[in-house]
Amino acid sequence: MFKDIKSNEKAKEFLKKELKYNRKAGTYIFYGLDRELLKKFAKAFAKGLNCKEYLDDYCDSCEICKRIERETHADLEILDDITGIKVEKIRELSVKDSIASYEGGKKIYILRDVEKLRKESSNALLKLIEEPNEDSFFILLANSLNILPTIKSRSILVKIEKESAEDLDISEEEYSFFQGNSKEIEEYKKQDKKLKDMVFSYENIGKSLEKWKKNRDLLSKIDIYGNLRDFINVKEYINRLDKSFFVEEIYNSNLERSELEELIKYSIGIKGKELKNLEKLLELKGIFKTPINIRNFLIVFFNEI
Repeated sequence: MFKDIKSNEKAKEFLKKELKYNRKAGTYIFYGLDRELLKKFAKAFAKGLNCKEYLDDYCDSCEICKRIERETHADLEILDDITGIKVEKIRELSVKDSIASYEGGKKIYILRDVEKLRKESSNALLKLIEEPNEDSFFILLANSLNILPTIKSRSILVKIEKESAEDLDISEEEYSFFQGNSKEIEEYKKQDKKLKDMVFSYENIGKSLEKWKKNRDLLSKIDIYGNLRDFINVKEYINRLDKSFFVEEIYNSNLERSELEELIKYSIGIKGKELKNLEKLLELKGIFKTPINIRNFLIVFFNEI
């Protein structure tokens, strides 16, 4: 039920009213900084649209709710491409939307990171939502509203605020370390090891990245976060050779472009409030939208941050 989500009371009340209003079709943009929390709200709303137990909520215990949570419901489609959903995938949605519901309920299409759509994909999506079929609902997720204006004008905007440290029942220090990422924080709370018992060193960044590539677990990611923080905190005290070694370790780890982008954004998050040049900060956040020499970028970035 919506009450089980511990934040965003205004958004929850609005979505409950939307369910009670019983629209025949619709397009929504859920926007906010916590990518995983956006998806959590999208799935909750999808449950509410199809759950038979409540008019303005969802039970989270019926078979429909459970299959939406597991993402196995036949009328739920989630498109997720952190680099930007390709136009072919959106055209495939158009074909699927022309077919009757498999389960006799509402068809739900959740599209993530829509602010990264290229022009061709945005135009294909616009055609799809201009005249949606009855019982078709599009839930678009975005970190910002840097979206095609004609898509925004045809959508209902729902702002999803980041959950606070109090909402997530952790300390401010832990909240800051994870930069408010609710999914990582909830997983962290299940771990036996806590931040206060961990020691980090920028010299171990290469080992941490290799461990992450092998295990893909939260503890490996915590090591990466901690080592990045250590480097940024002591950078002015280490020599040029050690700085170069740090950059080479990151470059030689051969991270996927999306993983490298996440690492850069986390680093910016550490220094964000201290970076006085806003234009430079915005440029760094968008740098991966264009072709770049990765090694040169890393050298400049970690020397300047």
